[in-house]
Amino acid sequence: ANSPSPIVDAFYGIKWAHDLVGFNSPTDNQFVKNIMEGGKRIVAKPVQKKEPITVENLRCMYLKLFECNNLYNQRIICMVLLAFAGFLRSSELINIKRSDIQFLPDHIEIFIESSKTDIYRDGTRVVIARTFSYMCPVSNFELYLRLAGIQDDSEEYVFCAISKSGSGYRLRNREKPLSYTRVRELFIEAFTGIVDNIKVYGLHSLRSGGATASAVRGIPDRIFKRHGRWRSESAKDGYVQDPLSERLSVSKELGL
Repeated sequence: ANSPSPIVDAFYGIKWAHDLVGFNSPTDNQFVKNIMEGGKRIVAKPVQKKEPITVENLRCMYLKLFECNNLYNQRIICMVLLAFAGFLRSSELINIKRSDIQFLPDHIEIFIESSKTDIYRDGTRVVIARTFSYMCPVSNFELYLRLAGIQDDSEEYVFCAISKSGSGYRLRNREKPLSYTRVRELFIEAFTGIVDNIKVYGLHSLRSGGATASAVRGIPDRIFKRHGRWRSESAKDGYVQDPLSERLSVSKELGL
């Protein structure tokens, strides 16, 4: 097996069976515990974190895909910009409904009904500012909704399948959101030829890219953590890729 799960399952299965009948379990022995930990290390694979998407990557993607009335291209442009600016997980992005969205003069609020770290399912609101540039996430979202014909009072999913209709495109099956697999395909399609090696990028690259860009610009930790909806500092730090110049600054400032 390429996973430590069978080892862990066997260990705790033996422990459960012995505890059930009131016998001492061999799993309580430190030597056995050490064997299990060693086995886990042998078969476990290191986590391969995806490279973060940069703002320059986004610019190139936008210039490559944007067409005034192209619903198909505007869908992925919109998804990418929202995920980057809102630090959105893929599950949060694809499950957005029109009723979750509130447009305001200087920003947008997106209600995230449930997420990975929302253990009580209370929901949270992600706020994204209008930047008034051609890559503004909010204005691109408004354009997408207009092209898709999604009404303000609709409760349907925003990001759905699209089919060809004459010389254009239209949404279909509005009661069902896009799958993770399909969104990943669209992401690869959008960034192929823009990044050097598309295999080291994925949907997580958008969340980590937004986090990295914010960290480099010195956004206060408290605001940064709240925007990304992380439960811990270690979880938050795992998303940020520090520039080489900042990493070198540590040894440069040692006075050697």
